[in-house]
Amino acid sequence: MTAAVPLSAWARYRWTSGTGGWAQARERWADLPGRRFSHQVLSAAGGRLSLAYQGFPEGTTYVLPYLRDQMAAHAGPVSAADGRPPTWRRMLRAAHRPTTDLLVLGCSRERVLRLPAARSVVLPFRINMTLGIDAEAVHSSVSGNERRQFAKLRRSHGWVCEAGTDLSDLEFFYRRMHLPTMASRHGEEARSTDWAVARHALFRHGLVLFVREGDRRVAGVLARLEDGGRTLWMRLLGVLEGAEEHYRSGAVKAVYYLTMEWAARHGVAQVNFSGGDPFPGKGVYQFKRRLHPTVSHPVDHFRHRRVYLRATGDTPAVRDFLVATPLLTVDASERLVATHFFDSTRPLRSDIRADGLGVHGARAIDLDEFLTGV
Repeated sequence: MTAAVPLSAWARYRWTSGTGGWAQARERWADLPGRRFSHQVLSAAGGRLSLAYQGFPEGTTYVLPYLRDQMAAHAGPVSAADGRPPTWRRMLRAAHRPTTDLLVLGCSRERVLRLPAARSVVLPFRINMTLGIDAEAVHSSVSGNERRQFAKLRRSHGWVCEAGTDLSDLEFFYRRMHLPTMASRHGEEARSTDWAVARHALFRHGLVLFVREGDRRVAGVLARLEDGGRTLWMRLLGVLEGAEEHYRSGAVKAVYYLTMEWAARHGVAQVNFSGGDPFPGKGVYQFKRRLHPTVSHPVDHFRHRRVYLRATGDTPAVRDFLVATPLLTVDASERLVATHFFDSTRPLRSDIRADGLGVHGARAIDLDEFLTGV
């Protein structure tokens, strides 16, 4: 019976994160004809702004939380209600006859082509961020100002990297760092990898890299080594007891810097910062962008998924929301494009940058033109 545990963990890891044939099988399963999808409606207080999400269930985890936070920030408290799980036909009808100010659909890239183009943009469902590594990785990738700031923090806290390769190291990281961090940062919406997968599919093929501050491990990352050790995937992250003080101190930033340095010393050619959301306004996106990674479509089953966003109303709240929410969108050639909205009284958010390697240009959309589409 014990032999089945690693096998099950391995299969579950491949199902959720695999590439090649595993990704193809997951894509086909997720888009089977007649399958019902998720449906959730968000409404801001006083009816100032409403948004409906329909589509792949993962959208309620990866897409909706940030959009809900943006709604709350710019239109007031938000309530959520589940709707009737739609089939693809109902989703298609909803795209043509929307009932909310904003409609967001999570579907395949092929199905996006059947949706109305007016007043809409298409986003990748997820993105990937990778950094090429060499002996001077930190110095060649990071700006001088950023390096100086980290060097100062490093001297102040005495941060050093510790590689953990024993099962007890994984247990410490998982129980004392990762799970508490997920709980403190995400609450009921926390998502994570279970212990069996972490142990048998990740740690067995990698290690834990800790940030040590004096006699304490204060942060860490569970990394998986692939391609004969040439690629390091940063899979799970955490800080000691999930304490906010380790975010304020910069220990989370140290995880990335020390991982890059470890990779350079051990012949790793590429560090993968793992998946991300197509929202440049998120703090984690802005931090990773400063390390100058290459942004690309994922290589797992998310690679051909898309998010269709359509503005169906033209109100001050809709305009406020769109201007405050820069996006990474997908053009007709499947390239990633930094996209900002603006109008005559709302300048585009130039303080939220989305440029970088893998991002093919920038698009500024005038809402006075965008919202007049039929």
